[in-house]
Amino acid sequence: MDLSVCSTNYNCAHALDRHLESVFRELDGFDFEYIVVDNRSKDSSWRILHDWSSSHPNVNVISRRCTMGEGREIAFSQSSSRHILVLDTDVVYSPLLRTFVARYMELCPSLSVQAIWGAIFVREQWVQAGGRRSLNTNEDADLWLRICKLGTMRWYPVRLGENLKETTAWGRSDHLSSRYPRRERVLRLLRREWDLHKTREVEKTDLQALIDSNTIDLRVAHAPERWPQNRTRRAGTRHFLEVARELKQVWLAP
Repeated sequence: MDLSVCSTNYNCAHALDRHLESVFRELDGFDFEYIVVDNRSKDSSWRILHDWSSSHPNVNVISRRCTMGEGREIAFSQSSSRHILVLDTDVVYSPLLRTFVARYMELCPSLSVQAIWGAIFVREQWVQAGGRRSLNTNEDADLWLRICKLGTMRWYPVRLGENLKETTAWGRSDHLSSRYPRRERVLRLLRREWDLHKTREVEKTDLQALIDSNTIDLRVAHAPERWPQNRTRRAGTRHFLEVARELKQVWLAP
C-alpha cells in the first residue's frame, strides 16, 4: 500500500463531500486507505462519512470523542502504510496534492514533509517521535519539533488546496468558527489556552525561522511561500488582556 490517509472531522459537513471527492480524484492510481476519526459531529458529517465508507472499501470511519491530535493518533493506530498522509476535512484539494505526493515519493521518501493543508510522515519517524498528543492547538507544531530532533523534518510551504473554513477562524482563532455554538466557542478558547500551556516549548521556538531553514522545493508549482499562520508569542500581561477581550467577544457574539 502506498499511503495511509489519516484525518479527523468535526462539523465539516459543509465541505466533506467536496473534500472526499477531491482526495479520491487526486489520489486515483495510488494504493491508499482513508481513515477518519469523527469527533461526534452534530451536523450531517456522520451520514456523509458512513455513505462513503459503504461505497468505498478503503474508507475506515471511526466515531470517538477526542481532540484533533488524539483523533489523528487514533487514525494512525489503525493505519498500515509506511507513509502517512495527514489531510484536513475542511480542505478541497487541487491537483497539487497528486503532484506533491508523487514528487515526494520520487525525491525524498525518507523525510517527513509538511505542506500547507497537508503533510506526509514516515511511520517510523512518527513512532520514534512519540506520535500526536491530545491537543487542538499546536498539535501539528508539537510533532514537528520532535521529528526535527531526529533531523528528518522538512517544510514545503505551498497550498495543496482551498480551505473552506472562514479565514477569521484559521489557526488560533479556530474557536470563532460558525461550526460551534457560543458555549462551545468559549470552551474551545479556554482549551486553546490550556494547550498553549502544555506546548510551552513550541511557544518558545521561532517556528518561522525553523521552517525557513528547513524548507525544500519539490518543484510542484510556484516557489514556496511564507508559512501562513501567525504564531507570534505574546508577553504575560498582554496575553491575559487579549484573552479577556477574546472571551468577551465570543460571549457577546450571536
